[in-house]
Amino acid sequence: MERRKFLGSMGICSLGAGLCSLLSLPSADQTQETNTQLLGHSCQERIEFAEAWLKNFMRVLDEKVDEQTRSRIMEANGIACALNYLKSIGREIKPVPFEEWVARVMKQGRSEAIQIEGNVIYYKYLKNYQGLDAPEGFCLCPFVESKPEGLSSTYCHCSVGYIKELFGQTFGRPVKVELLESVLRGGKRCEFKIELAE
Repeated sequence: MERRKFLGSMGICSLGAGLCSLLSLPSADQTQETNTQLLGHSCQERIEFAEAWLKNFMRVLDEKVDEQTRSRIMEANGIACALNYLKSIGREIKPVPFEEWVARVMKQGRSEAIQIEGNVIYYKYLKNYQGLDAPEGFCLCPFVESKPEGLSSTYCHCSVGYIKELFGQTFGRPVKVELLESVLRGGKRCEFKIELAE
């Protein structure tokens, strides 16, 4: 799916239009023609606005909030993102015991995306949303896909929360997730260490 279509489906265009409208509310004496001009932003302009807004928000977050708190905030956002994604596709994850999940993975054969060492999983993004092979430098997040210059790497903690929610639901128990590498931080892939919480 193209980034523009994906962002449109996630309501980014609507968000951008709403923000633009709020920032430039017409006065009572403005003409209908002027009102039409104010609401005439293209979807591409709204996407660019949303990207600029996000970069600014992340910069302010980095400047004003301590590292632990901003990591927790972004992880909470990632959890919400995962829940919204599952809801949007009408999918409910049925938990399986870790050992059963490992047996399934092993039965499917060697995978570059998933490596298992004891109760630790090393997972990296190798596929896109359609299940197709993704090139190096690909991130599942559409904001990072366009590689907006200046976006804070704090943003990557959103993916930590996303992975935490999906694997936590998979095993029906909490998991610890550590970001090992990310595209936004200059890595070739987004890679995570996932460990069953005690």
